[in-house]
Amino acid sequence: MRGKKADPEFLSTFIVKCVSLNKTSQEEIVQAAQQEIHIIDLKIIEAEKLKLLRSKLLDVIGVFEKTNSSHKEEVKILSFFRMQHPKICKFICDMLRKDTLKVDSLYVTEFSKSDIMFCIKQLQEHKIVAKTGEYLIRGDKFNDYMKFVLCEG
Repeated sequence: MRGKKADPEFLSTFIVKCVSLNKTSQEEIVQAAQQEIHIIDLKIIEAEKLKLLRSKLLDVIGVFEKTNSSHKEEVKILSFFRMQHPKICKFICDMLRKDTLKVDSLYVTEFSKSDIMFCIKQLQEHKIVAKTGEYLIRGDKFNDYMKFVLCEG
């Protein structure tokens, strides 16, 4: 018992429990104790994993509850992920990355004209692109969108 005094009350209770389960030999009682230790060890491992997850969830809460400006930016960036037709938005931004582009040049693709117009409006609302006459240019948030949503530098 590793130099510790045994708890006679627990020992007695455990033996009575084993006997009630028809485990009467020394080997069976030891095996029952080992099985319970194994179950406890598994629960401890699970608890440690949950503690790690809890810590990470607290980080998430901390990021979104704080009011400093860097976190406000992160919250604003979340709205980029709610945009519809991400493939079309990516297509438009890829074209715009190269140069200013004429809106009409976007209509010669597999995407419908109405979907392209809808995406241009979304991109304008989020200040990812700006429209000047019949041309699209990069907006204030263009680089943020490319970096955080499209994961491109």
